[in-house]
Amino acid sequence: MAHPSWFAHLSGYDQIESGIIQPMIEWLCNGQSLTVLDAGCGRGQQALWFANEGCHVTGVDMNPQSLKSAIDLSQKTPLVDTIQFHHSDIRALPFADETFDLVWTSYVLHHISDLHRTVNELKRVLKSGGRLAIREGGLPLQMLPHDIGMGEPGLQDRLRVAQNRWFDTMTKATLSQSDQFHYPYGWSQLLHDAHFADIHAKTFVTEFLSPFDAIQSEFVMWHLNRFLERDHGEYGPILEPDDRKTVERLVDHTDDFYILNRNDIHVRYGLSVYVGTKE
Repeated sequence: MAHPSWFAHLSGYDQIESGIIQPMIEWLCNGQSLTVLDAGCGRGQQALWFANEGCHVTGVDMNPQSLKSAIDLSQKTPLVDTIQFHHSDIRALPFADETFDLVWTSYVLHHISDLHRTVNELKRVLKSGGRLAIREGGLPLQMLPHDIGMGEPGLQDRLRVAQNRWFDTMTKATLSQSDQFHYPYGWSQLLHDAHFADIHAKTFVTEFLSPFDAIQSEFVMWHLNRFLERDHGEYGPILEPDDRKTVERLVDHTDDFYILNRNDIHVRYGLSVYVGTKE
């Protein structure tokens, strides 16, 4: 697939994720020129993919630095006139009722405590017949053989447990612990609770084998180094000592087990989107 000119401005991680996000956005747009709200737009890459499909996009975010990055990125593209960005809380949007054909939110709602209030606010700005697309969850990234020749077999499974441990600790620390904010259900149930119709989901995947190109190598190294960073970070430790040593060896370019020198690494990764229609 030929990439747009601005694709080269994305990080290696964002380029790999774009291989999943771009077909997801193409599927949502289905050839239509939509008015789209990117709720929690971050650095603006996904807003660009919507604009690339011919949509008119409004991005909102609470982080001024992220908005600056989004504006800077959009100005490097021919799509700048079809995208606008605003500093706004998605729980209190500065838009009239029934403004957008599609509201998209990606990697955002799991940071929000009052999900019912937030989803109802997103629904408010949707036109009748418009859709809310929640990009959360998916298929956990896997890339290691069960036995990698050092440490206890099954490291990939234990890394998934460590990721869940980090996520649970982070959310407990950052979200309100009030019972009224506790929502122990999945994303499709949230759409049911907000009385959306035609609720469905779809998962998009990417995969690639070693040896890797430069972008794939950057993605693989980022993924493993993130475990070490989180192990030493605010919500750590998350790794058992022996597993920490194994991961350290995998990312050490002087080690015989350096991951980028292996020919048995198979990356598989999926992202899901949950969609509901406003009646």
